[in-house]
Amino acid sequence: MPPASSLAGSFNGLGLHLGNLSRMSRALTRSISPKNFTGEKGKGGMSVEGPAAEAARGLGQGWKVSPYVIVQPGDTFTLADIPGSGAIQQIWMTLARGKWRHSVLRA
Repeated sequence: MPPASSLAGSFNGLGLHLGNLSRMSRALTRSISPKNFTGEKGKGGMSVEGPAAEAARGLGQGWKVSPYVIVQPGDTFTLADIPGSGAIQQIWMTLARGKWRHSVLRA
């Protein structure tokens, strides 16, 4: 069996499941959300402005001040624009005001 260090280099982080959860990869990961549009490490709860700022006013920084964006009918919204190749492993979104068939997701 090859040493653990060579195994880490061969796993690219895609297709993650319980069978390979313990494997290490050199993949760079990002979590893009309305709270952190750039995916910068450690910046997920740093919003101080956002659509829920009034509701979260007494909670301070780190709370869900920007848990969502409102996209008006006919408007286009860019959540992330990241150069280079990559893989999207998960998308989670809800529609508060519309139907899925009236939405277009471009990648």
